[in-house]
Amino acid sequence: MKRFTSKLLLIPMLAIGVAATGCTSSAGAGGGTTDQSAGSTTPATSQLTKVEKSGTLRVAVLPDFPPSAVQKPNGQFAGYEIDIAKELATAMGVKLQLVPTNGDSRLPLLQSDRVDVNISSYTATNDRALSVGFTIPYVAHGAGVIYNKNNPITSLADLAGKKVSVARGSTNDTIMTTEYPKTDVVRFDTIADALAALKAGKVDAAVESYETVKDLANQDPSQLAVLDVPPISPSIVSMGVLPGDQVWLNYLNNFIRNLITSGEDNKLYEKWFHAPLPSVIG
Repeated sequence: MKRFTSKLLLIPMLAIGVAATGCTSSAGAGGGTTDQSAGSTTPATSQLTKVEKSGTLRVAVLPDFPPSAVQKPNGQFAGYEIDIAKELATAMGVKLQLVPTNGDSRLPLLQSDRVDVNISSYTATNDRALSVGFTIPYVAHGAGVIYNKNNPITSLADLAGKKVSVARGSTNDTIMTTEYPKTDVVRFDTIADALAALKAGKVDAAVESYETVKDLANQDPSQLAVLDVPPISPSIVSMGVLPGDQVWLNYLNNFIRNLITSGEDNKLYEKWFHAPLPSVIG
């Protein structure tokens, strides 16, 4: 597999989120307020120090996005990003607490100090980087189209006029709304609901991570198929934290670099996706 190149070393400076101008405050774990304006965090006030003192790392994860992350009926989580969260907690020598999230609640969970970091397939878009601090990427995603075989779709142009389900507030919601305006976008609160709507025949197609739709189609090949086109709008995926906490970002960036260069990131990716880590990362 391709390893680190000098070009990739430029990513840390480009991927770090930028805080919006002005000063924002949010309630801390002790009931006080913490200044979250850009550049205001010190080692003493960083989320890194809070995690070390509390002995618990709170990570926002998706409960319905296999094979990246899924919550089983018994409440346990499993998946690629769950394994990364476990690796991070182990590296820090703290306990791991997983907190379910969705596209709309990722930032509010950070702002209300209910989680320390998002490892939730958070696509690092430029718009999001205005209010979220993004690490360097640990993986890359692209969107795929899945449909019922009894109502075939043969091209992206075929989506015009079709009902297409997406998870509300997701990158796929943005893709379909901006790049395919002739589709009838049907939004659901969760990824699971968006995919269930397709299986129930309520929509003509669903758009989700390319790896996720492939996995779903493989589970039900008699009914479902994935449109045979390259992944739509490939993009990098990063951990997300509150803006302005450079100390915490520095630690997470260092962890991700080591995860990649040690080969562990690729090992975990191959475990869950049965393919090498995308070359843009490794």
